[in-house]
Amino acid sequence: MTLDELRQIAAAVAPRRGWDFSRVRDDRDPVPWEYGEIVRRYLRPDDRVLDVGTGGGERFLELALSFGSGIGVDPDPAMIATARENTPATLAEKVTFIEGRAEALPVHDTSCDVVLNRHAVVDVAEVARVLRPGGYFITQQVGAQNTFNITTLFGCGPGMGGQHIAPEQELPALADAFQQRGCAIVSYATYNVAYYFKDAESLLFWMQAVGVPPRFDIERDWQSVNYLLTEYMTPRGVETNKHRELLIVRAPN
Repeated sequence: MTLDELRQIAAAVAPRRGWDFSRVRDDRDPVPWEYGEIVRRYLRPDDRVLDVGTGGGERFLELALSFGSGIGVDPDPAMIATARENTPATLAEKVTFIEGRAEALPVHDTSCDVVLNRHAVVDVAEVARVLRPGGYFITQQVGAQNTFNITTLFGCGPGMGGQHIAPEQELPALADAFQQRGCAIVSYATYNVAYYFKDAESLLFWMQAVGVPPRFDIERDWQSVNYLLTEYMTPRGVETNKHRELLIVRAPN
């Protein structure tokens, strides 16, 4: 594609709202788990649940009918505002959203039956503090090899803003840290499967929304985008990969 063509597509891509990626048209190979299905296995009707890094509450609200009450926390006030806007009236008394950081969770000690974390910073000490005895922590994280051909092209990492995964945030390190606090590892799993952006609009939305590369700019990066659209285009779309990791731990009784 020419710069003008890519410029027009990029200009037409609306910015991300909350943590909503539903506008991405994509495809992938089969995966061994779905986050929502895994989490529901550990939720009970009377559980008090904390969602760390809740974003716009999109995933947490989908789970709300499976637990008793819940709090979603995020350090970004704009995310919290979006999460509150996303909350239907039927869940207003069941789920609340407040500002809070993973390193200083705004809830009391041993007050949560389940703590959730999807693609957000994990602070092991804080999770251990707020979990009740025998409670569960469930996290799915973006793996270090995610979208490897794209991050390699731009020389960045797969995290938000193109950040590399910090060693202490890699799942083996987190699992060790939880075990040192007496927690039991219930499950540790990973998958790395082929993933496809079906069109240029979806690829550009994702790049702008995630910040891969950092401070994405179509004027500067258009040739690299065009390279991806040319070299990795398949009948299923622009091929890359999706690398995810799952960790479930149980607090000591």
